[in-house]
Amino acid sequence: MIGIKRKFVIVIMQKQELDQKNLTKSELGIIEHVNDVSLEFSSVLGLDFQAGQIYMNLLRTGPTTTGSLTKEMKIDRNKIYRKIEELVSVGFVSMTLSSPKLCIPLDPENAIELVLQKKKKDIDKINKIKKDIIRKIDGIVSAPFGTSIPTFRVIQGLNNVYLGISASIEHSKDTVYIVTSIKDVVRMYHSDIPEKIKICRKNGGRVFLITDSNEKKMIPYIKRLNATEVKIGKLPSNGRILAFENKQMFMSDSTNAIDFMDESSDISLCTDATEMTSNIFKLCQFLWNVAIPMKLK
Repeated sequence: MIGIKRKFVIVIMQKQELDQKNLTKSELGIIEHVNDVSLEFSSVLGLDFQAGQIYMNLLRTGPTTTGSLTKEMKIDRNKIYRKIEELVSVGFVSMTLSSPKLCIPLDPENAIELVLQKKKKDIDKINKIKKDIIRKIDGIVSAPFGTSIPTFRVIQGLNNVYLGISASIEHSKDTVYIVTSIKDVVRMYHSDIPEKIKICRKNGGRVFLITDSNEKKMIPYIKRLNATEVKIGKLPSNGRILAFENKQMFMSDSTNAIDFMDESSDISLCTDATEMTSNIFKLCQFLWNVAIPMKLK
């Protein structure tokens, strides 16, 4: 990120609303690029967005104190300390013994290699014990798996929500509606959801996306989601709705929260209750019928 102006990167770190009239196209382009790279890098490392932004800020500025980070990023001091502790515990940041202590980031290449090593170790461990674990479980569980009773669960954390959504889309062979904000579409862009939508469509499913913006700069994010069709329309709320025909539904309270970087605040309701799922699916059908087709070319 050599040559990026300091004040614009700080704006990204603070996640403040921008007055685009006061910024040139090149400056807006820089901001969008920094934000895009931060999201992608955070996803690769398995970090929530805020921890990822702190790590990116350390890579940009070099060794610095937590106090300096607090002032520059305009984030609560206690939250900064918690995130730094998380980054230290996973090996992405180290602390000096000096006074005051300095936070030193691990270089990006070694950070990614560290993640790969941990993932490989976890996979090897699971592969080694899975057959034995299943055998043991079968030996003590006699009841059949599954139930005909409607289920209801609450999923917390953006990564967990996206994992649930990804799995449901991958196994769907029917119609799926995604009704969400453009901010959420951008975050989905960096998840497994686009690839799962490809699998769904390959298996005969259809995925219809309704969002609230067709700005030219957002078109690449929308296109990469790989939806069957896309429309723009007024959303019924600030939240996220996914409706699976005759299957299940996901609903989140808000995808436009002020604290965009706090991914733990994303909470989603998931249920396969027939009446509720049917009603939400009909709502999505209505929203689709009144929405305006979006040209993605």
